[in-house]
Amino acid sequence: MKNNTNILSLALLFIFAIIPVMAGLGYALLYSFGVVGALNQGFTWQYWREAFADNSICISFLYSTSIAVVALLLSVTTALLVSLRYYQPLKKGFYSYLINLPLAFPPIVAAFFFFQFLSKGGVVSRVAYQTSIIHAVHQFPDLTNDTYSIGIILTHWFLSFPFFLLLYTGLIKTQRLNLFFQLAESLGASKRQIIFRVAIPILIQKSLPNILLYFIFIFGAYEIPVLLGRSYPESVSVLAVRKLQKFNMLDIPQGYVVTVIYTVFVLFFILIILKQKKLAYAH
Repeated sequence: MKNNTNILSLALLFIFAIIPVMAGLGYALLYSFGVVGALNQGFTWQYWREAFADNSICISFLYSTSIAVVALLLSVTTALLVSLRYYQPLKKGFYSYLINLPLAFPPIVAAFFFFQFLSKGGVVSRVAYQTSIIHAVHQFPDLTNDTYSIGIILTHWFLSFPFFLLLYTGLIKTQRLNLFFQLAESLGASKRQIIFRVAIPILIQKSLPNILLYFIFIFGAYEIPVLLGRSYPESVSVLAVRKLQKFNMLDIPQGYVVTVIYTVFVLFFILIILKQKKLAYAH
């Protein structure tokens, strides 16, 4: 019975997950080489050469990577510090419900919220004006559609911080870190050493697959960069959609080039995640 269930699970995985992804990747690859599609003229490297001619793809990948890294560093760091400092109050009561609230926000709703909150005509700007912190709207700093992508990073932090906070509070309980803390303290370790040499390494190791998965999520996010980002540089998803939806048919194969590279990039990260999980189970 168990073997039949495993076979059925694998069959469903192939039918609804692996086969559609591979079929989509295959079609995008063939389109990018001019084998299929409206511009079908036979195999050619032309669209790949044109896609890399202006460095827009490289810049988009670097931009998306930097956004994901900064947002994750901010989220993971704050979640670690808060979970270790306020573990007991977060286990139950009002705070345990409060940290779940941001998880109910879809990315597009969170993006609209931060746009209305942080833009020059938003809530923070109006409060600053009413309290005479600024004397004109143009004096308020650019926090949305800005050079440093502050609005995008804060929105991703808003969505990911509660996830990691819940993850770490759960790990503190399931991994029985209090026992490790007591053992380290009995051996003469200071509170700082317990946090930075015992607690944080254990929590990072156990949460590394989740961090990598969230990196993929932020890296490929579309709604938040398209609402809060600038026209240049573009995130990978925004660049791909812009090229695929342009009226210029010559840009469509380049859009498929971006999707192929992005898919390979994601599959590479998934392999890393699976390897990390395998190592975690081995330990």
